[in-house]
Amino acid sequence: MKYSLDKLEEIQQNEFIKAAIDHVGAGVVISDPSQEDNPIIYVNKGFEELAGYSAEEVLGLNCRFLQGKETDPKTVKDIRAGLGESRFVQVEILNYKKDGTTFWNELQIYPVHINHMDQTFFVGVQQDITQRREAESLVGHYSSEVKRLSTPIVPIEDSISVLPLIGTIDEDRLQQMLETVSHHVQEAKEDYLILDLSGVYTFNEDIHMGIYQLNQLLNLMGTTLLLTGVKPNFAMQSTPYADFSEMSLHSYSSVKQALQEIR
Repeated sequence: MKYSLDKLEEIQQNEFIKAAIDHVGAGVVISDPSQEDNPIIYVNKGFEELAGYSAEEVLGLNCRFLQGKETDPKTVKDIRAGLGESRFVQVEILNYKKDGTTFWNELQIYPVHINHMDQTFFVGVQQDITQRREAESLVGHYSSEVKRLSTPIVPIEDSISVLPLIGTIDEDRLQQMLETVSHHVQEAKEDYLILDLSGVYTFNEDIHMGIYQLNQLLNLMGTTLLLTGVKPNFAMQSTPYADFSEMSLHSYSSVKQALQEIR
């Protein structure tokens, strides 16, 4: 079979494009929405390596075969909506390989219109981001642990515990403190909670609001809040916000002094 020069150049160009796509380092899938159920008409080597399927196994199928019981239905709905409107879609979706193992797929779908065919195809680019998602999950777990450990409640005697505050208090840590104290007091039925401020060197509005809200919470639960470790410079910084005496709070120089007073 003989081809014209233009036809040979087109074949060579197509082969070059195919070879380039096979080496992009990502899975590439092309589907044809003009056919029933938008079947796959091309996959590159990257997809075969990513999903474990050969091209022969998936050509003619809809891409939904990568989904499974743990795939988020909302994400699937977002993909369908994007395809229905022929617009760009980018999602992170849990997919399944041929051997049944799961992987997190960063999926980008591009509608590509071919003018001389007067037809639009969908080009899906897939990246395995499982390691990144697992790392993010670990970071979130460790962050929660750090927050939990930043508000340690230490029981020291029957019905008496100490909450030492160290470092900077912001809104997130304030909420964590209130949740931790509320849970602890409900479980332990404390009579006294000593809030030790000796590890806090800068007084700000968040600390003031935290002490105020904590005092209100403990009053409702029948627990007395005592402050310790209030340094002179700390007290001076608190002046623009409020006087602790206005909250009916007792302040002591140390935890030891507060315990002596309670006893």
